Amino acid sequence: MKNLHISVEILSPILMPKYPIHLDALLYAALKDNSDMDDDAVLEILDRVLDKQDGVYKASAMRFLKSNHFPITDMEWTFATRTHWEEWEFSTKEKSKTIVTKGGGFRKRVTSHNGILTHAVDFFAVGEPQHIHYLLKCLGFIGLNNNQGFGEIGEIDILEINQDFSFIDEQDELARCLPINMVPEEIQNTVMQITNSFKPPYKSSERLLTYTPNFRTKHIF
Repeated sequence: MKNLHISVEILSPILMPKYPIHLDALLYAALKDNSDMDDDAVLEILDRVLDKQDGVYKASAMRFLKSNHFPITDMEWTFATRTHWEEWEFSTKEKSKTIVTKGGGFRKRVTSHNGILTHAVDFFAVGEPQHIHYLLKCLGFIGLNNNQGFGEIGEIDILEINQDFSFIDEQDELARCLPINMVPEEIQNTVMQITNSFKPPYKSSERLLTYTPNFRTKHIF
């Protein structure tokens, strides 16, 4: 497997989840969404695409690229979640009512998401470049609500490099979520410590005390 720098053109705004988006999560999603394989079968294939160290895939979190002509813009998008409103009859004898904003008759009419408008993002990895390129093309989109056209992937450029920056990048910043015992002491004071998953499937895999990367950017010319 090879040390890689992966640059991805982004054609539409990315709606961001709560935690940083990792390359191994994207490749896992590409395999899962385009097959009927179970988790074990997907991970078996992913093991042949990405290298591992101490059970952690050597694949960084997403970093935003900016330039003088293409800055990064933080935005908010609002979507309609209801096209009608219902009136409910309640007894006047009850002393209190509870309104659930995410369900039932009083569900919100709209839902807002934070998003990032960016020209490109990049990742570092140790893996097989042709397989990574193919899976990213199969994925098509990055981030939340991608079935609505957000986070569309454009051109993908993968270069072989001399060093492995999948855990600590070339700016000496934490590049991905790692268990606390895998993070150098000189970096620990610069990032947040949280209990989080560090390998796919991120929604259901084991949660440990980890350090998670900051919002990372790089200025390109």
